[in-house]
Parts: sequence; structure tokens; C-alpha cells
Amino acid sequence: MENRRITATHASSNAAPEAPPLLHPIPSGLVRDEPADPGLETAKPRLDLRGPVGAQRRGALLRRLLAAVDWLALLAALAVANGYAMSEETFLWALVFSPSWILVLKLHGLYDHDHRRIRHSTLDEVPTCVSATALGILVLNGLLAISPGAAMGASSAILVGALALAGSLAGRAGLRVGWHRLTGMANGIVIGSPQTADMIARRVAIHPEARLQLVGYLGPDSNGSGGAALARLGGVPDIPAVARRHQVERVVVAEDDMSDAQAERMIRDCKAAGLALTILPRHHALLGPGVELNRLAELPVVDFRFSAPPRSTLMLKRLMDIAVSGSALILLSPLFLATSMLILLDSGSPVLFRQTRAGKGGRPFRMLKFRTMVSDAELRLGELVNLAQLDEPAFKIPNDPRVTRVGRVLRRFSLDELPQLLNVLRGEMSLVGPRPEEEAVVALYDERQRTRLTVKPGLTGPMQIYGRGDLTFEERLAMERDYLDNLSVAGDLAILMRTPLAILRGHGAY
Repeated sequence: MENRRITATHASSNAAPEAPPLLHPIPSGLVRDEPADPGLETAKPRLDLRGPVGAQRRGALLRRLLAAVDWLALLAALAVANGYAMSEETFLWALVFSPSWILVLKLHGLYDHDHRRIRHSTLDEVPTCVSATALGILVLNGLLAISPGAAMGASSAILVGALALAGSLAGRAGLRVGWHRLTGMANGIVIGSPQTADMIARRVAIHPEARLQLVGYLGPDSNGSGGAALARLGGVPDIPAVARRHQVERVVVAEDDMSDAQAERMIRDCKAAGLALTILPRHHALLGPGVELNRLAELPVVDFRFSAPPRSTLMLKRLMDIAVSGSALILLSPLFLATSMLILLDSGSPVLFRQTRAGKGGRPFRMLKFRTMVSDAELRLGELVNLAQLDEPAFKIPNDPRVTRVGRVLRRFSLDELPQLLNVLRGEMSLVGPRPEEEAVVALYDERQRTRLTVKPGLTGPMQIYGRGDLTFEERLAMERDYLDNLSVAGDLAILMRTPLAILRGHGAY
């Protein structure tokens, strides 16, 4: 049996635990094993603007740089259009009115999220950038229409908008990469129990774009009940002192037992110290992205949306599956041939591995992949792991001796999954979705776990871009539930665009 993830033969409970068991270590480099002394830092970022005051200066400078990138993208787009169908007078007046472009993007909030949110990336901004670009072109052309210069023609306006959008997204992504390398990570602390602190630490490790280095937690001691991965730095009243000592910029709160008065005092302390604050809701396991924060008079309320994905969304998703998988099968045919030859030379036939997996609604289908293990892999499984002693219905073997030399390379870059493009084209799978599991495993699912079968399994998905094999079983289910609760074509595109970088990083690729 050629599995990356082998499953145990028991079902888990219906209730989702608030803190998943730490069966995988927290990746190094994102948390510190003991309290950090700022005076002992050996590798400082080139631009040392740490701490609350430094964070404010850093945020202001980044906002100005983002605005400069957007403005330069517009100027470059106007210059290109000027060489085709735009008059010189229109071009000059467009330069005069170009600051209106920055105003439109500002009104869309495109300069206000990096310092407020714990996790933010350029891909998150794509829908907003598209909307802001369309409105920005209308505003710019409207100003040109009442100026001595004539308004842009339809072709010129479309060209300017498309080039400005592409330039802005590329410039923002490049700026953020360089900026993060220049300034390094922000220091943060967690408020909560040792278990919830470790849970937050794992989530931060899974999302490196958070750019957050946790130096410890404030809360009760573990009392020898397993030992927290983060160092305990004190109690909640110690926030100001700990923040000064460790140059903390963000506080992440995951404390369920905090009273309203205590929470109000904590917020006041963080505000006075200039600290960014992120609070994990008490019922966080129930609050997926398919909820909406609203207000009823002065009361904040959370609205849940319970509805199946619209047929139009599913139709667009299927059209995208056909177009991308069909094109990829043609374009990647030389790679398929070369991979097949390498497998034959390394370990002989067969080239493809076929296994029955559960599809949408639990319907079985034959999943394809390039063979990466020796022919007797299933017989040797008992030598490596005792299925009866597993703590959760999943595990990974980081250095599986059954994997061939070529297979190890194929797994590292996920090339063994490419034949599943044929499963996508046939409609058995989708480009994005939960990964398909074996029928024997699906038969053990409880009602909560069977929700992942409501859509077609995917070639890639949230598990592949956030952690892969480093995820616990419960973390994987939580991510897939979030995906299902907020299924959209835009969300699929975001996962597809993040997949190549996740493959190159190789985190959890076994």
C-alpha cells in the first residue's frame, strides 16, 4: 500500500477538541525555547525597528512604500499606453490627476492591514485590488473628461487598468518580501494556558506570513503536565514589563476564563503600551470563515451563513478544472515522459500506482499517481508502525525506507501527484479540495468528519499549503472545514497561487 498518510482503524469523537494534541513538533525558528534577552541577540535585522515604537515607525514607512509602488505602477502603465493610443496632452493631465489613484486605493483600505492583522499577504488583497483598479480608472477618466485633455478611450483605459493592476500586485509582493527580510520578525507573546499557547504557536508556524516570533506566554504554569513549548514569562498583569523586556509588538489572547473586567484591563494595558492585540474567540472551533461580524445596536453579533455553494460557483469551479487540467496534461507531457523513464530505470515497472479512494459523497474512484515506493511496500508496513497503538487516525513516516531514490525526489516536489490531473479532467477530483482518503478510513468517519466528503477531493488544498505532513489530524480537519464553509472560486485561485511556493518550501513533504 503506497500511502503518504496511513490511518488507524478507530473513529474519533464527535466533539472537536479546543487544543489539538501536539503529535508533531513546532518548527524551529518561529518560537524561542526560553525567554529572550534583546541584549543578547546575535543576528539583528538590517533595519532594527523593533518594539511598539519601532512597529509604529515601521508601519508608517511600509504604508508610504506601498503607496509609492502603486503610484509607480500607474505611471508605468500610463507611459506604456501613451506609446499606443493616448495623446500627449491626455498623458500629461493623467500625471497631474494620478494622486487620485492613491486616494481610491486608500479608501479601499489597501494601506491599513499590514500592521493591524496578525496575518496578511498580497494574495489576500487581489479581490480588493481588482475593485480599486476599476474604480480608480473611472475616477481618473472622469477627471480627464473635465480637464483640457480628453478622456482616455476604452482600449487605453483597459490597458492602463490591466497594467497598473499587474504592476501593483507584483510590486507589493516584491516589496513585502524585501521588507520582511530587511526588518525581520516581530516579537509576540500569548496569553492563555500552556496547551492553548502551544496551539497558537503551531498555527503561527503553519502561517509563516504572520511574520511573528513568539517569545513566550503569560498564564498558569504547566505544573509538569507535559511541558509547554513556549516559556512562561509571568501572569497577565505582567504585560507591560514583559513587553518592555522582550520588545514585544503583538499580544495573542487565548484565555477562556478571563472576566470582562480583566479583559478590559488587559486591553487598556495593551493600548497604553502601544501593543497590537489579537484575541481568539472563546468558541473559535465553531467560527469558520463563513461567519460575519455584525452589530445590533451597541451589541456585536456573529451571523452564520448555512447554505450550499451556489450552482454558479460549482459550474465555474468545474470549468476551471477542465481548462487547467486539460492544458496542464498537454503542456506537461514531456515531464510525464521523463518521469516515467526515471521510474523505469530506478525500480522498474509499473510506472503508475492506482488505489481506490473515496470521492464526493464517499463514491469510490481509482486515483492515479507516479509510483514512489518499492513493490512490496504494503507487506513491509508492519515493520515500521504499529497501527493499534496510534493516538490519532493518521501518522507520517518522515524517512520511510520503502520510498525509492526517484520516489523521494518526486515526493519532495509533489511531482508524483501530477497524474491526478487525469482524475480532475474525468470529474472524479477537482483542482482544489480536501485530499482523497481510502475507503477503509472513510468508513470509520463520524458525522463531523464526513463533512469533508461533501465536495470532490482535490489535487491541492488547504492542507497542502499550510503544513502538509506536519499537521495533526485535527488541524487538517479544521482547515478543511474552513475551506468548505467558505467555498468560492476566488478561494480556489488563492490556494492554487500559494501551492507552488508551498512546494518549493517543502515543509511537511515526506
